[in-house]
Amino acid sequence: MTLVHRTWRLGLVAATLLLAAVAISPVLAATINVSIDGKSFAPAKIVVAQGDTVTWSVTKAIGEPHTVTSGKPSDADKGAAFDSQKTDASLTKLKEVGGTFSVTFDKAGTYAYFCVVHPVDMTGQVEVLAPGQSPSEAHEGVPTQNKLIGAAILIVTLVVLFGAAWLYRRMNPA
Repeated sequence: MTLVHRTWRLGLVAATLLLAAVAISPVLAATINVSIDGKSFAPAKIVVAQGDTVTWSVTKAIGEPHTVTSGKPSDADKGAAFDSQKTDASLTKLKEVGGTFSVTFDKAGTYAYFCVVHPVDMTGQVEVLAPGQSPSEAHEGVPTQNKLIGAAILIVTLVVLFGAAWLYRRMNPA
């Protein structure tokens, strides 16, 4: 085997690993969207993996501001984990359609949240799963979005592997 063949093989392996990493990386850390629709969070209860980012977006404005504040209205330490008011004291960021607020959840646990302006109507919960942990509500099943991502990764992996095998056979005839 010549140096050229070894270089080609090494380059092929490196390209395959790079392509696999690019295909898998969106699954490792995802962004989950929560809609602020009028006076409600939709969905109000979500389950995410550790390291995921949750983005709250105003999709239906009512002319009143909103907040995304961790805890419950009666908690003494409300807003300790996250609070959209800290980034926008004027409360204008989550008032109009298109306004967003994002939080990356690095620690596993359950985070309740609410809107300071509408504490009775607007409440929600984020359950952050540690690696390998399964949701406490197993009856919900796998979200459709995750099934599509998994199928896409499988298809890309199969195409890359079969392409690499074909290329290897072409470069190394029996």
